[in-house]
Amino acid sequence: MAIAQKMAMGLLERQTGSKGLPLASFAIEADLNLDGLPEIFAYRYAPGCDGVKCGNFLFVLEGDSYHEVLGDIPGARLVPQDKIALSPFKRNGFFDIQSDTMTIGWDGTRYVDTSTFPASTLDGAAFVAACQKSKLGEQPAEGEAEQAATACQCQFNRFQVVGFKQADLDAYTASIAGQDVEYPIGDKEDAWLALSKSAQDVATGCDVASGKSQWPLAYFDHGDKPQQKLNFGAFLDACPAQDFILTNHKIGSPDRALALCGCLAREIPTYGVSQDGLDLLAQYYRDEISDADVEAQDADLLTAHDKASEACLSQFPAK
Repeated sequence: MAIAQKMAMGLLERQTGSKGLPLASFAIEADLNLDGLPEIFAYRYAPGCDGVKCGNFLFVLEGDSYHEVLGDIPGARLVPQDKIALSPFKRNGFFDIQSDTMTIGWDGTRYVDTSTFPASTLDGAAFVAACQKSKLGEQPAEGEAEQAATACQCQFNRFQVVGFKQADLDAYTASIAGQDVEYPIGDKEDAWLALSKSAQDVATGCDVASGKSQWPLAYFDHGDKPQQKLNFGAFLDACPAQDFILTNHKIGSPDRALALCGCLAREIPTYGVSQDGLDLLAQYYRDEISDADVEAQDADLLTAHDKASEACLSQFPAK
C-alpha cells in the first residue's frame, strides 16, 4: 500500500467516522511549505457526495496533530481534482492553491479564501528602481532590462497582494539598494527575518511564474538508492505505536509519530532496504523480534534504519 494512502486512511476515519477508502478514492503527498515533510491531500469518493464525509481533504501537521484545513472553505470539498492546482506563489510559507475559480491561501493555521486577506496600496517607485538596479550589471545584455523590469513589477504587485506595509517595503528596498541599514536585533529581529523571507518568497514566486526557475526542494540527506514501489501497510501500522518512536523528544504524540513514520517509509528504501527488510522492521516495531534477530537476518538493516531516522528527525518541525 502506498504511503499517502495508508496515512490518509486513519486520518480520514478520524475526520469522517467512515472506515476504509472506497474505490475511486485516492491520496497523494504534497509538500506545500517545502520543509521536506509533505502534507496529505486525500479524495474520499461517495455517490452523490455532499462534501461532509466525502470529497477533498487536506491534512497539515501543526503542533501535535494533523489538522484538516479545507473544511471551513465553502465548496472546497467538492471541487473536481482537475480544477485544483498549486500557485507558483507562497503566502505565510505555504503555496497558494487554485481551487476552481477561488484562490485559497495559508493564514498561519489553515487555508482560507484569499479574498479575505487584506491587500495594500503602496508607493513602489523606489523599490522597482532599486530592484532593477540590483538585477542589472553596468552593461546589461539585450533584453535584460526588460526582463528585470517585468520581474520587479511582478514582485511589487505581489507585495501589494500579500499586504506588505509601506514601512516594510521601504526597509526592504533600503536593504537591496545597498544603503546603510540598521538591522533590528532582539525582539524585532524575528519580524525582520520573517519580512525578508516573505520578500524572498515573492521574488522566487515571480521567477517561477515566468519560467525562469523552480522552487528549490528542501535539503534532505537521502540514501543513494532509487525509491522502490513497496507495500508500506504493515510498516505504517507498527511504526507509530512503537515506544521509542513516540517518546522521542521531537515526537511525543501519535500524529507526529505517524508523520515521522511516513518519512521513514519514504527514506528507508533509499538506503537499499527491500520489501523483506521493510517487513522485518515491522516485526521489530511490533516487538516480535530483537536487535540480534534483525542483525542475524540482515546485518545492514538497522544501520539503514538509523540513517533514515537521523535524516527524518533532522528535518522534523518543532512543536
